[in-house]
Amino acid sequence: MRNKSEKHALLCALTHAAGFMTLGRGVGIRYITENSETGRLAAELAVELYGVQSMVSLSRQERLKANSTIVTLAGSGCIKLLEDAGCILRESDDELVIGHIPEILLSNDTDRRCFLRGVFLGAGSVSDPKKGYHLELVCKYEPFAQGLCELLDRYEIHAKYLPRKGGYVVYLKEGNLVSDFLALIGAMSSTLAFEEARIIRSVNNNVNRINNFDDANMNKAAAAAAQQSLDIELIRMNGEWERLPAKLKEAAELRLNNPEATLMELAEMAGVSKSGLNHRLAKLSNLAEELRLEKGKPI
Repeated sequence: MRNKSEKHALLCALTHAAGFMTLGRGVGIRYITENSETGRLAAELAVELYGVQSMVSLSRQERLKANSTIVTLAGSGCIKLLEDAGCILRESDDELVIGHIPEILLSNDTDRRCFLRGVFLGAGSVSDPKKGYHLELVCKYEPFAQGLCELLDRYEIHAKYLPRKGGYVVYLKEGNLVSDFLALIGAMSSTLAFEEARIIRSVNNNVNRINNFDDANMNKAAAAAAQQSLDIELIRMNGEWERLPAKLKEAAELRLNNPEATLMELAEMAGVSKSGLNHRLAKLSNLAEELRLEKGKPI
């Protein structure tokens, strides 16, 4: 972040995503995050921009088996920060929509990116790309979720949101959209790592598809070869063997003597094309079918 406007956008986003207003001897703000660096960043920005007093502490959440960083802000600057973020009503405003994103925070492209970065730092998560593609931004209020979706639409990142546990979740479920979001907020190392994982996953999926395709073809070829052998045995058992033309008899002998050979391998043995040998085997199958019909047996 280079200027005050960018820092302001990021801090206000953190306030929406991870901040809570407190009341005691005065209005205060508390940020709760599992990322200690995010907590320190919120404290540093608040002190620099609003002259508040800050205190950073750790809390152990036994249920989640995780540590949370708690940043507590105090001082008159807290009210100004909450007003700027659109969390409390200014004296000059007529009404307040809880969760509304003030347009001044999104006045230019750089500020918008910083705002989205702050939301992600405060309430975002990405699933392991080796297992799937899913990015979430947890929101307290529906207007904030709607605002985020509209903001992302400006960058052709089409997010959706849904209610969850008394709040709302903005989410992306396509790998390219998750990657675009990470790049948009300037998380380039994460973007590269995500893309690398996507490529590896794609290659593995392609290998699996090829292997499955090959297995299916092998099973199909084996089933066809078994059926051809049955057809030829039926022809032999019904006294039609000697009546076969020489080329059909040769194809029949090749199949019986090489039950596991592929069609291409049989064609090379016979010195004919693959389609030529397939045509001969098809004639044998048609003859066997005619014999079945004559005897009243199912095909």
